[in-house]
Formats: sequence, C-alpha cells, structure tokens
Amino acid sequence: MFDKAFFRGLLMGALGLLATTSLFAQQQSQYTQFMYNQLTVNPAYAGSRGMASLMALYRNQWLGFDGSPETKLLSFNAPIFDYNVCFGLTISNHTIGVMDSWYAAMAYSYNIQLGEESSLRIGIQGNIRALAIDFTDPSVVIRQTDDASVLENQSTNNYSGNFGAGAYLTVKNFYLGLSAPYIYPNEIGFNPDAQLTRIAQESPHFYAMAGTLIPMGANFRLKPAVLAKYVANAPFDLDVNLSVVYNLVLTAGVSYRLGGDGMGDSIDLLALYQFRNIALGIAYDYNLSDLRQHNSGSLEALVRFDFVKEQADMANPRFFF
Repeated sequence: MFDKAFFRGLLMGALGLLATTSLFAQQQSQYTQFMYNQLTVNPAYAGSRGMASLMALYRNQWLGFDGSPETKLLSFNAPIFDYNVCFGLTISNHTIGVMDSWYAAMAYSYNIQLGEESSLRIGIQGNIRALAIDFTDPSVVIRQTDDASVLENQSTNNYSGNFGAGAYLTVKNFYLGLSAPYIYPNEIGFNPDAQLTRIAQESPHFYAMAGTLIPMGANFRLKPAVLAKYVANAPFDLDVNLSVVYNLVLTAGVSYRLGGDGMGDSIDLLALYQFRNIALGIAYDYNLSDLRQHNSGSLEALVRFDFVKEQADMANPRFFF
C-alpha cells in the first residue's frame, strides 16, 4: 500500500535520479485543457485566433499528496502588425516536492496564406528555465551522505536556455499542429563534479495536436480534439477529448489520457463558459492507475480574456481554439 510517506520517498527518489542519472524519459508539464493552451507546446499557435489573448491557468495534480505537482501559468499572444506576423509570451512556475522551476518563452509565428479558408503558420521560440532544489527543507532525508550530487543543507539553482519550432495548419474548421518546443539536449544536473556522477539531460519533446468544430444544428457544435506527446525512452502519451458547444456560450466534454499502469492514466471532465470576451474553464481528472486509491484526483482552472470589440467575433471558429 502507498501512503504519504511512501510518496514523499518516491519524490525524493525521483529527485535523486534527476541529480545523478540521465533522464531521457522526463516529460514536461501536462495540461488537461490543452486545446485552450496550445501556445505552451507550439510557438506557431501564436496569433492563430486572429486576436490578442491573455490566459492564466492553475493546475494541482494528485490532490491529497504532500509535495504533489502544482503549476501556475500565464500566457499572452497577439498579432504584431497584421494577422500574418504574431508573437507569444509564456511564463510558468512548476513545483514538485522540494523542486521549483520557472520557465519563460518568447514565440514568433508567420502566416502563409494557402487559400481563402486555409493557412499555414510557421513558428519559432526561445526559452529559458530556472530549476531550484531546496535541500534545506526539513522533509529532506539524506540516505547517502557521500553523494556528490546532493548538496546537504543547501539550496541550489540551475539555469538553461533552449529553442523550439512548430507548424500550425488551419483548413476551414480544422487545425493540425506539429512541434518540438525543446530541441537542444541541455544538461541540467547539479553535480559540482561531473566526473563523479553523470548529470541529467533534457531530451527533445515532440507534439502533434489536431481538432475541429462540427455544426450540429442551430445551437450545438461538436468539438473533438487530440494531443499526442513523444519523447525518447518514455511511454507514448495521448489525450483524446470530445466536447459539445452549446449556443456559442457553454462547452462541456470528457477526455481520456493514455498511460498509467492499467486502463489508462485518467478520465477527465471539462467545462468552459464563454461570456462575451471572457472565458472561464475548469477540468477535473479522475486517476485510473493504482494511485487513484491515494489521491483525490487533479484540478485545473483557467481564465482567458480576448481583446475583441464585438461579440460577433465569436462566430469565427478560431474563437473556440
């Protein structure tokens, strides 16, 4: 049986691996409401909705576990001169156990008009990350005092930069995005003497995302979406979502996340309320793996503000992506 003490030990074990091995299988933060948070994984998404947009997101994973993952994110994207040249900015903070990381990325995208209702955006981004580990935390138990990668009773920081690229195709009510937001294999360990212990390495991550908006009568629209994630030496990840949009105001749906140790990683419930140019979203993940007996699920909430003058802009399918 797992308990909080076991989970804390598990976190510290992962911490030890990060400091002493090559973590080619490490995945980046995941988001249940990925269809509203595409800029995080694809710089080409910047400006694709044709309007300036500001979004704040909060995620608390595995409620009830001490030291469980917690993420705060703020993003903004907008056209610079016209719809063809756009930029995006993302700032996020992620904590798990005694680890605390800050991340900032600046994205640039350029639109290539393929037809009257189709276009291809090409995007690039530069990003920087600060990773800190607080070994002064009273919950830290040092089991091997001669480990050179564990700085006992100290706090330490590691800074790294990276770059990424992506493409984003839209055809009428359909979109398809392909991206690699982290390309360079950074060394991110804390070992003061690399000759003693191998340090960790950040592996390239690859994402594919697709979705569409299908009219279902006067008041309803069907909105399926899928996100695939791949990194070498880690299990393939897949999120599949099916939502219904009612009267251009309320969106509700369910997602399935592949992974875990059985039927999958989670089943997720999502809802988004759109009031003029303000959107409020919430998601709840029910864990399907063995961990479901030891946590109360995961919670995610977002607020999005679109800088548009008229509510009529909601008629554009891009408004819902």
